[in-house]
Amino acid sequence: MGTYETAIWESDPLAPTRQDRASGSYHPYRPDALCDANIQLSSDAAGACEMAAVAVTELDARARYVSAAESLSHVLLRSEALSSSRIEGLEMNVRRLLELEALIELDVPHRVNSVESEVLGTIDAMREAIAIGSRATCITTDDIRQMHTALLRNTRLKDVGGKLRTAQNWIGGSWYNPLGASYVPPSPAYVPLLMEDLVRFVNESQLPVMAKAAIAHAQLETIHPFADGNGRCGRAMIHAILRGNSMMTRTLVPVSLVLLTLREQYYDALAAYRFDGSGEDGKTQSETASLWVEFFCHVVCHACERAQEFEDRMVDLRNSWEKRVRPRSNSATSLLMDALPGNPVVSVTSAARLTNRSYPAARTAVRALEAQGILFQSSKNRKSGLYAAKEVLDAFTLYERSLATISGDTRLERPARRVPQKPPRL
Repeated sequence: MGTYETAIWESDPLAPTRQDRASGSYHPYRPDALCDANIQLSSDAAGACEMAAVAVTELDARARYVSAAESLSHVLLRSEALSSSRIEGLEMNVRRLLELEALIELDVPHRVNSVESEVLGTIDAMREAIAIGSRATCITTDDIRQMHTALLRNTRLKDVGGKLRTAQNWIGGSWYNPLGASYVPPSPAYVPLLMEDLVRFVNESQLPVMAKAAIAHAQLETIHPFADGNGRCGRAMIHAILRGNSMMTRTLVPVSLVLLTLREQYYDALAAYRFDGSGEDGKTQSETASLWVEFFCHVVCHACERAQEFEDRMVDLRNSWEKRVRPRSNSATSLLMDALPGNPVVSVTSAARLTNRSYPAARTAVRALEAQGILFQSSKNRKSGLYAAKEVLDAFTLYERSLATISGDTRLERPARRVPQKPPRL
């Protein structure tokens, strides 16, 4: 059974403060092996799994009949990566992210600070997770390590990317000792076996897919197998599991956007998941797992609802462009209009790639959409040749704002977190 163990921390004489130099006992948590746990979901958790599964499959099915489905998946992936990063305190503007990706494609020299490199790494980890889920019949420890390698590949911590930790880590408290930490994961000696148990659970458990994704995420956060990036890697793994079990084939659920809004509840729910075998809290492991699964599934349902609203808004926007431009069917202009909801920052080069048309045809399409006020080029982007679909970026801003509240309306409810400024009315 999961248990809080007792260990002794020896003081570091080189630590800067007296508190940092302290020695004493601390209590790492060693979780149960999932495959031995025989978790039985409560009726409420089982019902929540069914509701979440329906919401996810309906979102994915509707995306099949929307012309911009593939490109919307592109922008939802970026919103998920941004939110997963923000949960860890890594803030970045969506327009800056899209501009950076466009500059990278053009091979234009650009500066990337440490936060931006980590957010770009989160996108790479999400891509890797979806690719693994799409091609693999099962998930391995090496797959999870591969996601983590992608996460840190271009950061200052690239040397620890994909490597299971060999030292004790912790959350909160001092940088120098775990004595005041809010959570201390298991000793590194247990990590390899716990990770093998985790992937075996994902591949063999007969629980509903939503429950497997929820429990696997909580278990990875509990193991904390890497020196850094555990939260972002764990949230990427959710998408690998959903894709690998064919619950999502065309799009993805922006679950991190909701978890960001419910960050404190999210952390509390993860803490409550850590079943204490002493039974002092009066709960069994099945009960604590069920409570976590229920919370997770409600988050998924909320994320699907908001994602569908955003997709519907993009379809309405695309239809309004059709009336303004009236392009020829299958022309470069029409194809570029299809791509803009998911690629609102483009160059002529990327427009040619997105439409699979020649560079001159793409240039003509960009100019046509610029003339109709659909694409804009700011003064700072003239040299790099980037154009932005302001209406899409504004809609994405409103989407981010709506997910900062449970009701979806910041006019009626105070946002639970910092939100981007509301775009001005034209």
